[in-house]
Amino acid sequence: MSAHVLPDGGGRTFGPGINVKIEYGQSDDFAAFESELPPAWDGPPPHLHRVYDEAFYVIAGKVAFSLNGDTRDCATGSFVFVPRGVAHGFANPADEPARILVITSPGAIQLVEAIYDLSGPGGPPDFEAMAALYASHESEVLGAPPQ
Repeated sequence: MSAHVLPDGGGRTFGPGINVKIEYGQSDDFAAFESELPPAWDGPPPHLHRVYDEAFYVIAGKVAFSLNGDTRDCATGSFVFVPRGVAHGFANPADEPARILVITSPGAIQLVEAIYDLSGPGGPPDFEAMAALYASHESEVLGAPPQ
């Protein structure tokens, strides 16, 4: 493993608005990606990870985080840590995009990318397929996404 420096805007992109800063395999302990959340976005369904910790830093906008059923509105500069096993979700209810930096366990990058691959350009994936995908990453979807 070696030190890693990216210029402004550097990193691998995928899906709408994901920019990976530290890839799966570049570190045994963590990965990082920036994500732009579109306006009025309901986010992923409530879920938990059995082997991934996640930390979220709100770079811009306001993000609503659901943690064990309690929703908190987190403005720019807010930080949220979600240890493995905690039910969570997040959304951007605002009329403007929001941006977050996610620091997580390495395998979570693979899960996020697989979700976007499953979604394709047609929108949200079939719920059963998404639940199976989460399960294959030692995670669990706890409810259907908002309609």
